[in-house]
Amino acid sequence: MNLDSLTPKQLARYNDSLEVLNLMRHGTSFYKATNSVGISPPTVKKNLGNAITKKNNRIIAKKSDNLIRKLRIYENGNETFIQVKGNKKAKLIAQYHSAVGMRLDKNNTLVLESFRNKKLRDSKGRWHLFETDIERIQEIFAKREEPEFFTIYKSGGIK
Repeated sequence: MNLDSLTPKQLARYNDSLEVLNLMRHGTSFYKATNSVGISPPTVKKNLGNAITKKNNRIIAKKSDNLIRKLRIYENGNETFIQVKGNKKAKLIAQYHSAVGMRLDKNNTLVLESFRNKKLRDSKGRWHLFETDIERIQEIFAKREEPEFFTIYKSGGIK
């Protein structure tokens, strides 16, 4: 599956299904999770496939899955979005982002060391190397566009 080939509506439903899976892994029942996310149970079952199973007449989440997720990483001085297969790779990327945050916010100089020269294979078979150079990471953050400021008032004063 390639997430880029999905329509915006299909992608939204797929992401909602992943949110249901996440809630289930944190103790929420299947039906409560689908209800709180606002997605139908049949849609979730279709999107999650064998990431969920029935046990003792209850639908439960398996500990690991091979679902595709589109996530952001920093590599070669750039911010890149890649598609990875499985929650284990997604968790590794989340740990990387946490380490980047600790390096930037708390100036913990050792936290990115475990990602130095660590490679990750995306769902298309390409290898990616985590950016660990803090100066390059800071440049990536500086290049990000600031959200535009929209005013709710019409300029020109009161008439």
